[in-house]
Parts: sequence; C-alpha cells; structure tokens
Amino acid sequence: MIRGLAFDLGGVVIEWNNSTTYRYIEERYGIPQAEFRRVAQEEMPAAQVAEISEEEWMADTFSRLGLDHPDGYADVWGRTFEAARYNPEVVSLVKKLRSRGYRVAALSNIEASRAKWLRAHGLSSIFDEVILSCEVGLRKPDLSPGTSGDLGMFKLITDALKLKVGECLFVDDNVYCVDAGKLAGLDSILYRGYEELLVELGSRGIRL
Repeated sequence: MIRGLAFDLGGVVIEWNNSTTYRYIEERYGIPQAEFRRVAQEEMPAAQVAEISEEEWMADTFSRLGLDHPDGYADVWGRTFEAARYNPEVVSLVKKLRSRGYRVAALSNIEASRAKWLRAHGLSSIFDEVILSCEVGLRKPDLSPGTSGDLGMFKLITDALKLKVGECLFVDDNVYCVDAGKLAGLDSILYRGYEELLVELGSRGIRL
C-alpha cells in the first residue's frame, strides 16, 4: 500500500525549463542554445552535487565556448531561475495528500543557487521532506540507454519518509529518472500533466 510520495520539482512542481536560461544566454552572449546546452551538460552533474561551484561551472562552460569570464557569468544560472513559478495544481495536490495522511517529499537534481531560491520561496513548508542533490551530494540517476548510476538518492527518500520501498510512489517528468526509480523498487509515474497524474494516482487507490 502506498503511504508516501516523492515528487520531482522542475517540470512537475515547478513550472520551469532550462531552455529559459539557454535562450537568455543566446540573446545576451550570442551563444546558440544548443551549443551552450551541449557543453554545460557535461559538467552539470558535478555542479548538481556541489563537486564544483556554479561559478566554476559557468566559467569553464563559457571559456570552452570562446568567452572568458563575460559580464554576469557567475550568477547567470541562478538569476535566470528567479522567473520560476510553482505549479499551483500540483502544490494543491501535495497539500491535499498531506492532509489525507500521506508523507510527501520533494526530490530534485538541482544547483545551489536554485535550491536557495526554492528554500526562500517556501519549498520546505509544502513538503514533509526536501532532498536536493546539491545539499546531499547525490543525484537521481538519469538511466539513459547504456548508462548506469547510483540509486542512493532513492534510499534517502524512503529513509527520510520512514517508509519501505514498496510504500513509496515516485513522480518525475524525465522518463529515464522514472526508469531509475523503478529499478530502485519504487512504483514510478511519468508526469505528463496534472489530469493524467490524478488518473494514475486513482488507479493506485490513493485517496484524494
């Protein structure tokens, strides 16, 4: 029986996509979005677990693309996140689940500046537990074809919620992270939209 749920943030709880940042960088610095994305994503996992600082990450990314320490580079990743907004339907759902007695957690691969913004904008008041990659030094693995990863992030969630693996449901908009959740033993749902999520929850007997 499901007694708790873990929600991804970006694209589920937060109405946000990194394309907003990439678009801003293209407009300001003249670097095509696809090029910046390709280079930035190589060191993104290290930034998301705080192995390197965001400033170091951005400095290296810009440098590899021909710009050394351009104006505003150090905080561009966090500053462009300030336009992020919560998904009101999903936030309302989380609160309803908690009122029904379910334990609910947030689980995200995220960088320090964005984690700081979320903490300052009430994230911890919405969820029972919040586990962010940059704060715990682990990421949800993106098990794209031919890759493997450490599933420890999911154990952090079940431990934090004080639940067994089979009692926890995981919701994410990244199919590869959903696959990782399943591999870790969690019932996992690919988020495609609020109404479809309600159907998926209902099919599992979750009271709303």
